[in-house]
Amino acid sequence: ELKFMERCIKETLRIYPSVPFIARVLEEDVIASNGCVIPKGAPAHIHIYDIHRNPKIWSNPEKFDPDRFLPENCRNRHPFAYVPFSAGPRNCIGQKFALLELKVALCGILRNFKLEPVDTPESIVLITDIVLRAENETVRVKFVPREK
Repeated sequence: ELKFMERCIKETLRIYPSVPFIARVLEEDVIASNGCVIPKGAPAHIHIYDIHRNPKIWSNPEKFDPDRFLPENCRNRHPFAYVPFSAGPRNCIGQKFALLELKVALCGILRNFKLEPVDTPESIVLITDIVLRAENETVRVKFVPREK
């Protein structure tokens, strides 16, 4: 079932969502927390990157902790606190396929190699574009063959 791998993938997507923000057009008037009315038809930008790092939602949000996704830790979490593939009627139709493909690829790699970081997370400069990416387009990882 690869439950631990699944939790690691979810935690990675929480810290580094592939698509860091999404845009929608409001279908009805919305009253913001400060009382302002945002009219129907206005564009809304949802910053997934910021939601996933909000300390009001996630304790110690910069820390990599796959146990955040244990069933008992998800039970009381707001359903829109974790949205790496968006949510609701316009969510990513390929999310289950993407996660399955990622698991298959990782199993193939991890069966044959140990992965060691070359770059530290602190040394990687992220660019928020249509997709979240490293500034120089490179994140270096060393593949160390496993003994058979």
